[in-house]
Amino acid sequence: MSYKLRNIIVLGVLCVLLCGISGYIVFYHYPAQIKDAEKKIASLRKEIVSLEGIEQEYNNIDKIIKEKEQRLANLDKRVVPAVTPAESYRYLISILEYSGMLDFDILFQGTSEGKGYKYNVYNIKGEGPFYVIYEFITYLEKGPLFYKIERLNLRMVESKDKETMMYQIIIPFEMEIWALFADVQDLPPIKRTLASVRVPQATNPFYPFIYNNLPANADSLPEVERADLKAIVNDRILLSDADGVIHDLKEGDRVYLGYLRRIDADNNEAEFILNKGGIVEKFSLYLRFGEETKGKGKGK
Repeated sequence: MSYKLRNIIVLGVLCVLLCGISGYIVFYHYPAQIKDAEKKIASLRKEIVSLEGIEQEYNNIDKIIKEKEQRLANLDKRVVPAVTPAESYRYLISILEYSGMLDFDILFQGTSEGKGYKYNVYNIKGEGPFYVIYEFITYLEKGPLFYKIERLNLRMVESKDKETMMYQIIIPFEMEIWALFADVQDLPPIKRTLASVRVPQATNPFYPFIYNNLPANADSLPEVERADLKAIVNDRILLSDADGVIHDLKEGDRVYLGYLRRIDADNNEAEFILNKGGIVEKFSLYLRFGEETKGKGKGK
């Protein structure tokens, strides 16, 4: 083979290789890169479109945050990171220093969680004059700590004083309250105290214009409307009256103004029939569950 032919062959091979590489780059590599670039451009365009309203959205969120900060700054309630049953009990006793004398017991029924906060649930049962209960509720709701009355039952009981035989109106009550707490940082100090609460005037809706002239409780029978159901054992119940005396009753046993009609252990209920001067009505007591705080609160 001549030197000239060999050079022609080498150049031809190099030309073929060069054409193959160029064809690969031009017809495959570059189009693939262009396609990837077009995908990225399309994705970036979508992101740009989605970000068009972000500034306005940010301004709206910033406005909401500032409004909430302002509301927290003006909030005249003390937000605490935690509340114990003992602290709640002491707070309720401090309220009685302002509202007046009131007997009650408190059952701690557990802690629940809301959106961004928690709360202790308490069951409070007691009795007293209407105006004291009314002031107690007002101080509880308008006081410096976060307490919410979730459920409230009031009932009027007409009774006679055992010594003076004078008529008296007693209001037994039962309520479920929530003590709210949350871990919120950097809140300003509040000015509100129990002493700053102002109680609006109210009319006693339970005051009777005509008394029922009920008979005296000469046999010292339990007044179930002022009692607390403590236990259901087989076919009997244990009842604590307003003086703290425990009564053991079975179906048919007498109570003041009536008798024990039915014991429903499945529903933790004791049902009574009461005759109030010719007006016959049903009245039920239910077992209360929870951790009882020792003692009763009395205001001065």
